[in-house]
Amino acid sequence: MENLLYFILVSIIAFAFTAISIPQIVNLAKAKGLFDKPDSRKLNTNVVPTLGGVAIFIGLTLGITLGGDGFPFFDLKFIFASILVTFFTGIKDDLVGISPRAKMIALTFSIVILVFFAKLRISHFYGLFGFNEIGMIPGVLLTFFLGIVIINSINLIDGIDGLASALTIEISTVLGIWFSLIGLPEYALMSFSLAGSCLAFFMFNVFANKNKIFMGDTGSLLLGTMIFILAVKFNEFNAGYTGDFAIKSVPAVLFGFMAYPLFDVARVFFLRIFILKRSPFTADKNHIHHRLLLLGFNHLQATAAIFATNALFIAGSLLLQKYLGVLALVAIIFGVALLLSSLLEIVLLVKKSIKPDDKHQALFLPSKLIHVLQR
Repeated sequence: MENLLYFILVSIIAFAFTAISIPQIVNLAKAKGLFDKPDSRKLNTNVVPTLGGVAIFIGLTLGITLGGDGFPFFDLKFIFASILVTFFTGIKDDLVGISPRAKMIALTFSIVILVFFAKLRISHFYGLFGFNEIGMIPGVLLTFFLGIVIINSINLIDGIDGLASALTIEISTVLGIWFSLIGLPEYALMSFSLAGSCLAFFMFNVFANKNKIFMGDTGSLLLGTMIFILAVKFNEFNAGYTGDFAIKSVPAVLFGFMAYPLFDVARVFFLRIFILKRSPFTADKNHIHHRLLLLGFNHLQATAAIFATNALFIAGSLLLQKYLGVLALVAIIFGVALLLSSLLEIVLLVKKSIKPDDKHQALFLPSKLIHVLQR
């Protein structure tokens, strides 16, 4: 409990530095015209200063640095090197824009630093598909794939006020508590610093009028990188841990932790590739949070609904992991997510919020059912 209180204090420190930084960044953005201007694919109707990710970065790094005095943390220099790459990639994208290809190259380089210098790699499957320990080459390839998926999933769900930061707070807090309970203070430190800095951003992003700010790619890429690091460490530390807080079906539990971002991105990519026949990276308004807005939710209500749903997935995965294998638990999580998203489409159809010939609905619902529901 004493350690947990210390990490809560670290979280407060990260919160304070982020909160202090945001008004300064807003003033600078206004002076230099660094705004997120409305267009056809964005939901904001007013110009809003971006670069909120800079404030998150300040709170995160100062929280870790000041709170980590006395903790042995050899990998920290490589972790900082990696997040600096994603941080400056996001800065450039927010200020002048970069191509998806250039962004992917930068993210790959960031992951290279983590995999080959910080030795961050998947080595255990926990019985998934019959595999337990896996070799270095498949572990490295899997880690690269997981990194690209997680970082892009956080980047792509950053579409409404508070969503990316709220889910990051939720995921990093749960992971931080677990790291603290099993005696890994360095990663608990990272988790709580991330949660504290995101909470400060959330307050300004959702509730502020004068100093409202968006995180931009600077923030979403940073959050995705941090969650990726914590997720891999959670997977690896469980492999050799047999104490009271050991997790059995670890990959499935991680899927439960990130159920919304991972399922939503998989859903949208499937829709774009197989239904709409276009690039999976083409921006549109087909994410689940867009569907909630179409149903009549405002940004805060949609964020709260997704936050609560993801919390249920986290709790459910932690409870069921004691009794189910990895594959069975993954199937249940995916099945429930699919059911909930289909129910959302049914409600939209009944309320006539979408057209019966909208081919977006072919993703989950038979065309005959669509027309019956809207009669």
